[in-house]
Amino acid sequence: QFPAVVQNAARDLRPLHIPNAAYELASAFNSFYRHCPVLTAEEEVRDFRLQIVSASRQVLGLTLGLLGIEAPAVM
Repeated sequence: QFPAVVQNAARDLRPLHIPNAAYELASAFNSFYRHCPVLTAEEEVRDFRLQIVSASRQVLGLTLGLLGIEAPAVM
């Protein structure tokens, strides 16, 4: 959905769509991470959850970049 959010923000001249989407993703990821153990899960589940972590990190990093904010290397 991220590419569509960026396209809509540009089309509508409403950059606010981008941080709103980032906030929604960060909130959803926080809930996922709180309720779904990643590293202690069984191997197949762990690998899938690590993909979710990686994808979320990538999209949030891209979002920060679009907003001109440097992402911290470690949190």
